[in-house]
Amino acid sequence: MPTTGNLLSPKDLSVAIGVSESSLKRWTDRGLLRVSRTAGGHRRIDRNEAIRFVRARRMPVVRPEVLGLPGAVAATPEIDLETLENPNQAFLELMRRGHDLGARNHLLQRFLDGEPIAALADGPIRESFDRIGELWHDGPEGILIEHRATEICVSLVIELTKMVRQDDEGPRAIGGAISGDDYKLPPLLTTAVLQEHGFRAVNLGPNTPVEVFELACFTDDPAQRPDFVWMSINDLHQDGTDLNARIVDFAARCIDEDLTLVIGGRATGGLDLDRVPSIPVHGSMTEFATFVEDWKTRRG
Repeated sequence: MPTTGNLLSPKDLSVAIGVSESSLKRWTDRGLLRVSRTAGGHRRIDRNEAIRFVRARRMPVVRPEVLGLPGAVAATPEIDLETLENPNQAFLELMRRGHDLGARNHLLQRFLDGEPIAALADGPIRESFDRIGELWHDGPEGILIEHRATEICVSLVIELTKMVRQDDEGPRAIGGAISGDDYKLPPLLTTAVLQEHGFRAVNLGPNTPVEVFELACFTDDPAQRPDFVWMSINDLHQDGTDLNARIVDFAARCIDEDLTLVIGGRATGGLDLDRVPSIPVHGSMTEFATFVEDWKTRRG
């Protein structure tokens, strides 16, 4: 087991990925793997940094339990993704059956293989819910499958977020789903994507009134003021004209305050944003991830 808490010794990590400690030392000396040192001078590796390193170099994990991961994520997985014509179909079937452990192992394996969270969001997660979301037409059983799959996926995304290395100096971001939008997954996924790209992201969750966005974004406390804000719009329950006006007013103030606002979600087409044409609108997490990387580069 790991040395203590979320810190691993070089021996722990070498056992987890099946390499020698001398190889790890060379990688740390070259700056490929970040380490800290104890008061006694011993090297320690943060668990999330170890996971980042494994993903970046696409290294097989032979003892995943050392990293706090399920044993089924080992180099010989139960589901061989490479032999599947469409690996997203496997995830869909696991979700339909309510196989939470299988779905977790599947997604974690792909995450460790280097797939970005944005790609997982647009691939297995989105494709699965496009299909599962239609099952409510089949009656109570379809509703059961959809609700169960949502809770499984919420837990998975929270777990992925915890595996991403935190950047305490990264840009501060805040956002959530608008009032009347009860979907939990989109704001959770957005938070995970932002954290993977080095942001300090705060998720306000579903059903967040525009007034709450204003309170969170335009605070007089510089330490709490975000650099970046996003709105998830997947459902428009309120009067469209009133909500549209509130969102446009908020967007205009963001422009005046030099605060970057990004809008996304399947219901954005129902908004009239002609008054604020410079506000970016994205239709996928991959588009969004590309935008935030470009934004960070421009920001310097």
